[in-house]
Amino acid sequence: MTSEAQQKKITLKPSWKQYFTGYVLSVLTIPLFGVGLLALYFVREKHTSVDYTVTDTQISSTDAKYHRNIDLVNVEEVTVQQSWLQEKLNIGTIVLKTSAVSMELAGMEQPVQLKETIQQAVAVQKEQHKKQDVRKHPAPKYKPGSMEKMDYLTGLWQQGLLSEEDYKDEKKNFE
Repeated sequence: MTSEAQQKKITLKPSWKQYFTGYVLSVLTIPLFGVGLLALYFVREKHTSVDYTVTDTQISSTDAKYHRNIDLVNVEEVTVQQSWLQEKLNIGTIVLKTSAVSMELAGMEQPVQLKETIQQAVAVQKEQHKKQDVRKHPAPKYKPGSMEKMDYLTGLWQQGLLSEEDYKDEKKNFE
C-alpha cells in the first residue's frame, strides 16, 4: 500500500454553474429590501461548503455536516446524471455506487470525461487489489486435510497402535 505522502491528491469543488439559477434569482431579488443579498450569501455558502477529494485509493466528500469516504476498489458502478440545462452548461452529477452506499459528486464540470477517469482509476485499484490477494494467499504446500491425517498417523504411532515400519510406509504417501 502506498503511504499518505506518496498518494496523489486532487480536490474538486462543484462548479458555480451548478448554482446558476440560485445566483441569478439572488441578484434579481436584491432590489426587494435586500432579500437578494441574503439569498446570495446562502447560495455562496452552499456552493463553497462542499469539497470532493480524490486520491489513488479513495474518494471523499466533505460538507458542513458530513465526511464520507468510498474506496475505489469497492465501486461497482459510475454514472452521470444531467438535466437539460446541465447538459448545455456541461456540468452534471457523478454517482458512485458500491454494494452498501452511493455517493454523488454534484456540479462537476465535464462529467463524462471525469466519469471515464474515475472508471480507469477503479479498474487500476481492482487489479492491484487482485494482485495483493494472490500474494497474501499463496498456494498451500500440502493438500487440504493432509496435515491433519499426518498428525493422526503420528498419534497412532506414538501410542504404539502402529508399527514403525507401517508408520514409515504411510508417511511416504504424505511427502
